[in-house]
Amino acid sequence: MKRILNITISIIIMTVLSSCHDDFLDKVPLDDLSEDAFFNTSTDLKTYVNGFYDEALRRYDYQGGRQGSLNAFLDLGSDVLINNANITSSLNRIGASGQSSVTSDTWNTQYDRIRSINYFLANYDRVDSRDIVANQYIGEGYFFRAWQYFELLKVFGGVPYIDRPLNVDDEELYAVRDSRNEMAKKIIADLDSAILNLSWKGMSAAGAGRVNKETAIVMKSRVALYEGTWERYHSQSGSPFAVTGENGTEFLQMIASAVQELIDHQGNNIFMSGGIFNEPYNQLFIQTNGESTAGVFFYRVYDATLLDNSHNFYDNITDIGASITDRLVNAYLDADGIPQELSARPMTTLNEKGQNLDPRFRQTIWTPDRGPMTGLPGRAQQGDLDLRYPLVNNTVANEFTSTGYRRWKGAVFDVTRYRLGEADDILVRYAEGLLAYAEAKAILGTIDQSDLDQTVNVLRGRVGMTPMSLSAVNGWSVAYDAATGFDPTETNIVNEIRRERTVELALEGFRLDDLKRWALYDEAANGYKPKGAILQEFLDYFNDPGQLAADGWTGTDLTLTPGSNVGMDTDGFINPYFQSTQFQAGGTGFMIDGNRDYLQAIPSGEIDLYNQSNVTLKQNPGWF
Repeated sequence: MKRILNITISIIIMTVLSSCHDDFLDKVPLDDLSEDAFFNTSTDLKTYVNGFYDEALRRYDYQGGRQGSLNAFLDLGSDVLINNANITSSLNRIGASGQSSVTSDTWNTQYDRIRSINYFLANYDRVDSRDIVANQYIGEGYFFRAWQYFELLKVFGGVPYIDRPLNVDDEELYAVRDSRNEMAKKIIADLDSAILNLSWKGMSAAGAGRVNKETAIVMKSRVALYEGTWERYHSQSGSPFAVTGENGTEFLQMIASAVQELIDHQGNNIFMSGGIFNEPYNQLFIQTNGESTAGVFFYRVYDATLLDNSHNFYDNITDIGASITDRLVNAYLDADGIPQELSARPMTTLNEKGQNLDPRFRQTIWTPDRGPMTGLPGRAQQGDLDLRYPLVNNTVANEFTSTGYRRWKGAVFDVTRYRLGEADDILVRYAEGLLAYAEAKAILGTIDQSDLDQTVNVLRGRVGMTPMSLSAVNGWSVAYDAATGFDPTETNIVNEIRRERTVELALEGFRLDDLKRWALYDEAANGYKPKGAILQEFLDYFNDPGQLAADGWTGTDLTLTPGSNVGMDTDGFINPYFQSTQFQAGGTGFMIDGNRDYLQAIPSGEIDLYNQSNVTLKQNPGWF
């Protein structure tokens, strides 16, 4: 807690301003700053909170390495997206000791940011006029404190909660950990303050790239759903992460009323423009004008003309080091809206899946009927991607998709955007709020068809997917498997909302958090051996010189030999990790410690610091 100390106004404001864009630095006389001279106008408030954006929001640039330039790796570390070459370490913790680190970048960084935000929240009332513009920036301050504390909640559980600037002699420097239940309530209280003060998107000062009322409402639903379901399912499973005496109902009951305000404002207004292939879900993620993109609430703006290094989302759909697994593919319903195990539609090959599954499958995962990628508009400079199937080994360079399931979501069709990306990076969108509403009401047993029609079916309507029918879902006889993220003890509709969330929010970074809050992280990870596509389809292509020649391939021999340069499991699916005995028949598969790995360790250096003051900072379960 030594990082919460109060410091002088000149230092703290200079720190915040240094993370802002150059135009702010040009306008602020840093050598004249003082407590009395700052926070007097809405412009002062804006100047200060601008620093929160650069501190809190992820940023990509192509000089940060391949993964540093793309937002295609957000679900890496979950069961739906794995590393190509190296076994995904976060799912593979066999032999991990449980020894905590002395320090933690997450702990230090979040508290550094909270210190700065607390200073703002303690001083904003100096402003001369508390008008709608000033309220916008005050709301942003409350939002970002909630944002930072929610990150700590997800990583560590309850932590010491500090909501004011501290001095060296403050007892709160050694405040004990709040329970996660108490901490979540404080986060939501900040979000309620944000909602009260923020303007709707595009109104007053809630301009392009800024936090708005819609964002805060969805964030409230995110926090309430996370904590409510964490408490519910960890309590039911008897895990060491359960909250004594709490079942999550209080949080789940917050969601519907909050999101209903958003629905009343937004209605069914979502992005519907499909681009050259009429794929609106796919193209939502490459828009450059978030301020006018319906259903996109919070996003990071990229203007390549103003940046030394912009992102390279152009490469998101190339073979870039991560592969989609069977866990995502098997989640899609067929196009008639029923689970694959109940469907009579053919869906063995990639093309059959694209034709017969929920249209979001084809708008998320590449299918070979599109032809070689280099034949598509704006994709002519793709090197080894002049084939209609992705490589499944590293025969050519190190660019391959080990499962055969290549990402297609967010396809950019403009070669001038290579390393000069201007697509907005979406951080919060309407779909998340709608799905939180549906999940909460389904769990509470209050959901009806009208709820589905204003949430799930709005999203399905974007792609022409068969609407969800509550009566039909309730009539299915489906064996829901905990290993795939479902709950056999829950109702059909709860599980189907989980499926909808997995599909709609695929590859956006929600999957691992979802598995943890459902108390299914260890169920999903332990023993899991990722599968890819049916290998025979790839053998038929890569071992046929005629097909390769027809697609223009004149390079290295690409012949696939099962057991030698490509793996196959006993069911005929690609085994991406076939060279490891751990993932062969009889191997253990992935393995985590379900009594430890839901949370990270409290850094031992912080525990020691507390001990020196005769205060105990409790460690998380399974760590020492």
